[in-house]
Amino acid sequence: MKANGLELKIIKSKVETKEIKNLKEALSIFNSTGYVVSYLDYKVLIGKVTPENLYFFNNETIEEKYIQRLRLFNQSRELLLWRENGELKSRLRIDEEGDDTYAIDACQMLWGTDKEELDEGWIKLFEQRGPELILPYEKVRIDNWKNRLFLKTRNYIQFHPETQQATYVDCRFIGFKDKQV
Repeated sequence: MKANGLELKIIKSKVETKEIKNLKEALSIFNSTGYVVSYLDYKVLIGKVTPENLYFFNNETIEEKYIQRLRLFNQSRELLLWRENGELKSRLRIDEEGDDTYAIDACQMLWGTDKEELDEGWIKLFEQRGPELILPYEKVRIDNWKNRLFLKTRNYIQFHPETQQATYVDCRFIGFKDKQV
C-alpha cells in the first residue's frame, strides 16, 4: 500500500539491546562498513565506519564521555548507542533476518542548499547562515531547493494487540541519497 509517497511493506527484522562498555565493543558488535552519525555534547560529526575504526573529516576523533547518541549504519543494519545514567546502552537492528515486521522507508532532507567539495570523498553542506554538515559523500548536485541530499530512514510499525492501532516503535538510518526515493 502506497500513500503520500510512502509505502508500507513487510520485511524481516530482529532487534537486540544491551549495555556496552566502550566504542571498541560497539565496533565489534556492528562488525560492518557503513556510516556513523555521532551526536556529541558539543557537535554532530558524520563519518564512515569499518569493523576496526571510525573515520571523520580531517582525522577528527571523538571521546566516549561526550557521546549523547551514536548511530553506526548501512543498508541492512544499525547499531544505536545512547548514554543513560552515565552508561552506554545499545540497540542493534538487523534487517533481512528475524520476524516479519511492518516498515516504511522515508527520506529526510538534510540541511544545506549549497555544497563545497572537500578532500576526496567528503563534502560540506551549508546555507548562507547557520550550521554546516561535513559528510563522506561526493559527486552530488546541490542547487538551492531543487536538488538536495537526503538521509534515508526506515521506520518500524507495530499494532496494539487490543485496538490494532498502528504505532511507530523504532527508526533506523539506512544511508544517504541524492534523490528522494
